[in-house]
Amino acid sequence: MLTKKELADTLGLSCVEKYFLAWLGKNYNINNLYVRSFVVLNKLFDAFAHGATYENYCDIERLQDLAEEYGIVNHKYIPCRADKAIDIIAQKKEDELLLIRVNTRFFLNFKRSSWREDHYICLEKDLSWINEYPLSEGKFDRSEFEKIFDGAICIYSLGDLNVIPSGGIGSAVCNQSFNALPEISLSKFEGALGILRITRKRMLMVPYIPAKAKEILSDEIKIADKLYFSARMKQLKAGSGEESQLVVTENDLKTIIEYEKKIQECFKL
Repeated sequence: MLTKKELADTLGLSCVEKYFLAWLGKNYNINNLYVRSFVVLNKLFDAFAHGATYENYCDIERLQDLAEEYGIVNHKYIPCRADKAIDIIAQKKEDELLLIRVNTRFFLNFKRSSWREDHYICLEKDLSWINEYPLSEGKFDRSEFEKIFDGAICIYSLGDLNVIPSGGIGSAVCNQSFNALPEISLSKFEGALGILRITRKRMLMVPYIPAKAKEILSDEIKIADKLYFSARMKQLKAGSGEESQLVVTENDLKTIIEYEKKIQECFKL
């Protein structure tokens, strides 16, 4: 079973990605998967200005898809009823990752629910479970399982663990342009920063990143974290009507942009 710490320590952008990284990381150097995680600043904030949200942002390839593309893992998606699901779960192998989709009943005892409608939790053969958000764990009896099961199972199995995906993170950094950023609402700003800080933390873990670039990245990440949590607190303090009036401009990202330019210079040396 995965642990809460293992889930909390992952650099995943979705619940499935977090379960996947915590599981695969027990047998494979997951830093190898981060080579395609760089996102261009202008493209990111422009997407959020035109309707993107943290939960539906799709301009970064999901790491489980990348790993399957290279044969590092295999996966099966199984639509089924609860009685069939019980039989499938009972046959789970020790080194497999098994996820089930849950319905809204799963969240009845929580103060918070998932950001997406299609939420998954990680399950073991004895129906013990762990949930990424809100971070929690427990164990179902059969009756409880049947009430919360939402008709789908995902099973991941290990493939060729010697494969290292290729990626063009260096060229992506060098080709980044710094056009004017659009004004966006505070909630959109928070979502975009959420993506940015995870992608830059992934970039920090890529083995061949220049040492000087890593130093600058570390400083940029600290600033991104501060901006992210500041945006969150401002939203909590403001009412829903007031929040919609709060606008973030390019000037709020001035320090981040300067760090990005310095990182680009490191790659061009």
